[in-house]
Amino acid sequence: MARSTSNSNSRGSSAQRRARKLWLLAEFGDGKRAPCMLEEHKDGCPGYVTFKTISVDRHPVAGVDGGTYARGNIRPAYGPCNYSHGGKLGAKRAKEKV
Repeated sequence: MARSTSNSNSRGSSAQRRARKLWLLAEFGDGKRAPCMLEEHKDGCPGYVTFKTISVDRHPVAGVDGGTYARGNIRPAYGPCNYSHGGKLGAKRAKEKV
């Protein structure tokens, strides 16, 4: 497989990802910080996110369920909280298949 020369993938270009982060901070917060929208917070979660700590991957409708990176389907989340949340979703799906 050839290496891509653009900085774009299914999540969009780096400029698009940056724009989504800024939109989330403005839409859900004061433009500089916003609350972490996960119900279960990981130890060390400050309860809010900044441009440096935000994870845009929090989806009310998960990608495997047809969710996209559209603005109506993303929420701000603290990176470590969000990453631990993904593992729980996978484990839950595995249990449901059995």
